[in-house]
Formats: sequence, C-alpha cells, structure tokens
Amino acid sequence: MSYAKVPAKRNPALLAMANGKRCLLVVTPFCRGIEGSTTVAAHSNSASHGKGKSLKADDTYSVWACVVCHTWLDQGDASREEREQAFLVGHQRQIKAWKEIAENIMAKPKEVEAARWALEQF
Repeated sequence: MSYAKVPAKRNPALLAMANGKRCLLVVTPFCRGIEGSTTVAAHSNSASHGKGKSLKADDTYSVWACVVCHTWLDQGDASREEREQAFLVGHQRQIKAWKEIAENIMAKPKEVEAARWALEQF
C-alpha cells in the first residue's frame, strides 16, 4: 500500500525572520532569552508536526531559538517528552510573536506577510 505524500509547508521569509530576534524557546537554566545573531527558526522534532526520517517539520512548527536552546532541542540529554513540552511552550510564544508582527503597521511588509501566512496554516 502506498500513501500520497503531503507537501511540506515551507516559507523562507518566515525562517529568515528569526535572525537577530530574541530566543522564544528559552530552555532554563541554559538560555538567557536575549536577542542575538545566533537565533534561528528551530523546527519541531515531533511526527505530529510533519517530522519524519530525513524530513523537517513544517515551517509553521518552528520557534525562534538561540544556538544553545536549538542544540538542546535537537541533541540535549533531556527526555523526548521534556523536549517536546519545551517546544510546545516556546511555540505558543512564537504564535504570539507572529500575531504581533501580523498586526504591526510598522513591521516590514515581508515579515507581516510571512507571519500572516504562518497563522493561516493553523
């Protein structure tokens, strides 16, 4: 039996938006939650978010994370459940940040468009 592949939801502008932003994953006690050039969009490692063998989760299941938190999420010694819970808490912060950007008339149009795209996926 074969299954039809569902195309991944990708948005490079959404991922690029993370650069320089403050970390929203905020893994205590490692993270200081500050802005920095090490912040990237860290993807969920949960199959329920589209993660699979050699596949990243959809871009909508990403959260701004500093290098320390991103490394912890992908390679940390915490249990899978602890890492998934930390991601879900961070993702709620991420959704809030996207909402703020989507409603901000002073935000860059490309970021507003990307944030709105992400919010429409839910």
